[in-house]
Amino acid sequence: MPKQITVRELTKRLRKEGFGPSPSHTGGGSHKRWRHKDDPTRYADISFHNEGATIPIGTLKSIEKTTGVIF
Repeated sequence: MPKQITVRELTKRLRKEGFGPSPSHTGGGSHKRWRHKDDPTRYADISFHNEGATIPIGTLKSIEKTTGVIF
Protein backbone atom coordinates (compact mmCIF):
# COMPACT_ATOMS: atom_id res chain seq x y z
CA MET A 1 0.00 0.00 0.00
CA PRO A 2 1.44 3.40 -0.93
CA LYS A 3 2.26 5.89 1.78
CA GLN A 4 0.75 9.35 2.13
CA ILE A 5 2.82 11.99 0.34
CA THR A 6 2.40 15.69 -0.40
CA VAL A 7 1.99 17.31 -3.81
CA ARG A 8 5.50 18.78 -3.41
CA GLU A 9 7.04 15.33 -2.79
CA LEU A 10 5.08 13.87 -5.71
CA THR A 11 6.22 16.48 -8.22
CA LYS A 12 9.81 16.21 -7.00
CA ARG A 13 9.76 12.43 -7.55
CA LEU A 14 8.06 12.75 -10.96
CA ARG A 15 10.69 15.26 -12.09
CA LYS A 16 13.42 12.83 -10.96
CA GLU A 17 11.77 10.05 -13.01
CA GLY A 18 11.78 12.18 -16.20
CA PHE A 19 8.37 13.87 -16.02
CA GLY A 20 7.67 17.55 -16.50
CA PRO A 21 4.70 19.88 -16.88
CA SER A 22 2.95 19.37 -20.20
CA PRO A 23 3.22 22.47 -22.39
CA SER A 24 -0.09 21.66 -24.07
CA HIS A 25 -2.00 21.64 -20.76
CA THR A 26 -1.15 25.08 -19.42
CA GLY A 27 -3.67 27.57 -18.22
CA GLY A 28 -5.18 29.03 -15.12
CA GLY A 29 -6.84 25.83 -13.89
CA SER A 30 -6.13 24.11 -10.61
CA HIS A 31 -4.90 20.88 -12.25
CA LYS A 32 -1.67 20.41 -14.14
CA ARG A 33 -0.75 17.49 -16.38
CA TRP A 34 2.75 16.07 -15.99
CA ARG A 35 3.94 13.74 -18.71
CA HIS A 36 7.08 11.74 -19.34
CA LYS A 37 9.60 13.38 -21.65
CA ASP A 38 10.14 10.22 -23.75
CA ASP A 39 6.73 8.53 -23.50
CA PRO A 40 3.70 10.86 -23.69
CA THR A 41 1.33 7.98 -22.80
CA ARG A 42 2.74 8.12 -19.24
CA TYR A 43 1.17 11.08 -17.48
CA ALA A 44 -0.33 12.34 -14.23
CA ASP A 45 -2.99 14.99 -13.63
CA ILE A 46 -2.18 16.70 -10.34
CA SER A 47 -4.23 19.20 -8.34
CA PHE A 48 -2.21 22.27 -7.37
CA HIS A 49 -4.46 23.89 -4.79
CA ASN A 50 -1.72 23.62 -2.18
CA GLU A 51 1.74 22.03 -2.62
CA GLY A 52 1.74 20.96 1.02
CA ALA A 53 -1.56 19.07 0.70
CA THR A 54 -1.54 15.30 1.12
CA ILE A 55 -2.59 13.26 -1.90
CA PRO A 56 -5.43 10.80 -1.14
CA ILE A 57 -4.50 7.09 -1.43
CA GLY A 58 -6.92 6.44 -4.33
CA THR A 59 -5.53 9.38 -6.29
CA LEU A 60 -1.97 8.23 -5.63
CA LYS A 61 -2.80 4.71 -6.86
CA SER A 62 -4.27 6.21 -10.04
CA ILE A 63 -1.13 8.30 -10.58
CA GLU A 64 1.01 5.19 -10.07
CA LYS A 65 -1.05 3.36 -12.69
CA THR A 66 -0.81 6.09 -15.36
CA THR A 67 2.86 6.97 -14.74
CA GLY A 68 4.35 3.57 -13.96
CA VAL A 69 6.13 5.12 -10.93
CA ILE A 70 5.60 3.42 -7.57
CA PHE A 71 5.57 5.78 -4.57
